[in-house]
Amino acid sequence: MNRDFRSDNVAPPLPQILDTAIRSGGLWMDAYADDQATGRLEQRLAVIFEHDVAAFPILTGTAANALALAQISGRFGQILCHRSSHIHVDECGAVEFHSQGNRLKALEGKDGKLEADTCIRGFGPLDDVHQLRTTALSLSQATEVGTYYCADEVLRLAGWAKDNGAAVHMDGTRFANVVVASGSTPAELTWRAGVDVLCLGGTKGGAIGAEVVVFFDREMAVDFKRLMKRSGHLASRLWFLAVQLEAYFGDDLWQETARDANAMARLLGNTLSESGLVSPCYPVQTNMVFLKAGMSTYEHLRELGYKFYLIEDEIEGAVARFVTSYATKPEDVERLADAIIRCVVLSG
Repeated sequence: MNRDFRSDNVAPPLPQILDTAIRSGGLWMDAYADDQATGRLEQRLAVIFEHDVAAFPILTGTAANALALAQISGRFGQILCHRSSHIHVDECGAVEFHSQGNRLKALEGKDGKLEADTCIRGFGPLDDVHQLRTTALSLSQATEVGTYYCADEVLRLAGWAKDNGAAVHMDGTRFANVVVASGSTPAELTWRAGVDVLCLGGTKGGAIGAEVVVFFDREMAVDFKRLMKRSGHLASRLWFLAVQLEAYFGDDLWQETARDANAMARLLGNTLSESGLVSPCYPVQTNMVFLKAGMSTYEHLRELGYKFYLIEDEIEGAVARFVTSYATKPEDVERLADAIIRCVVLSG
């Protein structure tokens, strides 16, 4: 019985990926991402996105985001992002560190999403030598509250950014969950809508540890491997990441597992809403459910052995986050929902 809903990171690796990694351990491969597995992965991603891509396996989402933004944001840059975005809240200043003086500008937005009007107000002057100029826009897909930007929303925001000379980055650590939830194609959610670089997640989907930075214009990726090398992220056996991603994206596995994770979150959200006692704070669109139920309820749940994160939101206050994964079972969700309802009643 699973009581750990802190993150999809705590779930075990997908057996298919684990088996692939073990089998690949006996192979001889070229080093520093010049291997055959990385080449095959790039070809596979080109098929998935219906577009030529330059793809770079990398170990962590933090490194992927920080280096991708350093690559596209230029000098004297200001990067617009949502105030709840991972790059702003949870990456220890990695973007600013790796971009050598560029700065994040965090903006408000309902349900974890930016809106064009807010971005316009946060853009700032282009010709004032005393201020940074906006050089990039970062979108989280899915957002930090589990919602997503539909293709038209990405198109509108990216179009505005391009019209104003800014590049567009997408933090896609849970991109698979968005693809299956939205019904849009990977292409429609990215380059066709104006996205320049996608940090595509594999770890939260079940990889042992593997992400990939995907550029949709090879010219924008010039010297990216040098940036990886300088920052200490051009590992010698990057093929170990590439084979995991090959297995994950090799067929429909990445979408099947995301579909399962999303279904479990919907089950939790629907069961709680139907109780009439507690409802999710945000629309349950991917694999995260947020509840505002009071500290007493949270404490009772933890006494029952349940693990989850409390998010201290500037507006909502202490909000409990429950994350489902491919390994989450319906019976686990049903027990959790029952425990939450009982704890709400107990807390009065």
